[in-house]
Amino acid sequence: AFNYTTVHHHFKLLSNYLKDNDIPWENVYNMDEKGVQLGGGRKNSQIRYFFSRDDRMMYRGKSDDLQLVTILDCVCADGTVDIKPGFVFSGVGKFGEWFEVHDDIV
Repeated sequence: AFNYTTVHHHFKLLSNYLKDNDIPWENVYNMDEKGVQLGGGRKNSQIRYFFSRDDRMMYRGKSDDLQLVTILDCVCADGTVDIKPGFVFSGVGKFGEWFEVHDDIV
């Protein structure tokens, strides 16, 4: 159902809804998630690595100890709000070193 007619109809309905309810674009947000698997070299290893998308080298972890991490990414429709991504790790605790990338990342 992801074709021009369906998508056009969706955005026409959205536009009408926003106008009818007097909702400005700066109050419209979208959220998506991406799941990735981390391989833990050593069993129960607490070391995690994140690489920049600008890094041209490819990294592949091989392990029987794979863990799922969910990345939440949000955007504001008019681009006025800078919303940092969120990371969801399994487990019962967290290590401060995992969050040294940026203070606003949850």
